[in-house]
Amino acid sequence: MPRPHSHFVTINDLRLHYLDWGTAGKPALILCHGGSAYARWWDFIAPVFAEEFHVFTPDWRGHGESQHAEPPAYSTRHYIDDLHQLVSHLGIERPILLGHSMGGHNTLIYATQYAEELSALILVDIEPGYPEVAVTLLRRMGEKPAKVFDSFQEAIARFRVFPRASLVSVDKLRYLASFAFKELPDGKWTFKFDRRTLFREPIDGWPLLARISCPTLIVKAEHSPVLTPQKLERMCAGLPYSRWAEVPYTYHHVMLDNPDGFIEIVQRFLRDLHHHA
Repeated sequence: MPRPHSHFVTINDLRLHYLDWGTAGKPALILCHGGSAYARWWDFIAPVFAEEFHVFTPDWRGHGESQHAEPPAYSTRHYIDDLHQLVSHLGIERPILLGHSMGGHNTLIYATQYAEELSALILVDIEPGYPEVAVTLLRRMGEKPAKVFDSFQEAIARFRVFPRASLVSVDKLRYLASFAFKELPDGKWTFKFDRRTLFREPIDGWPLLARISCPTLIVKAEHSPVLTPQKLERMCAGLPYSRWAEVPYTYHHVMLDNPDGFIEIVQRFLRDLHHHA
């Protein structure tokens, strides 16, 4: 697997991390991970897209190698401001944004403000709103103490994705786990991400969809726990330049469950984008 270049940049007084997969000079594609995840979730996808695009995979604040915010500041508006400043720092013009789960919600809200600065938007298994039941569930999870493991090996062995339903292989799961933990001063191990990121302050995207004037692809998981047929129909009706595609053999973590199917659908959209351009 190709090795990306790791970089840090100070944005909004936080040391934020991103991976640069190359290839400089090609159109920019920014892959945005979901909540409690990190840039390395794209490692099975990014090398393929780096053949045609200059691919970046950032860690949101409080996730992966990026600094935790003190006091905690993890609302949608914080994430999109970080992303806008990162795009400016990188000198990128008209990037394509691809976001999964919370990252998809962040990129959708980003596009309601900066659609004219984007070439396209790809939303992976999200809905524009954040149901109150989901916000409450995540807050309850965030209020629980962080899990602590006696060894790195135990931490990796007990690593799971959330929601639990997934077809991700054991090898991929163990690979992802190898980037998920940090060692504590007492020699025990815990997750890198800030549990307070689970206290969401989302922006409702439903009434803002008409602002998104860039071409948009909605990627639906076959067994999505998020995107019902009714919500998908409403999204397509609200987004002026949208289309959708379903990736078979997938639950919420589409790019982990069926990477090849996901890549094929996204590449088809990007080829059509290039053709029409």
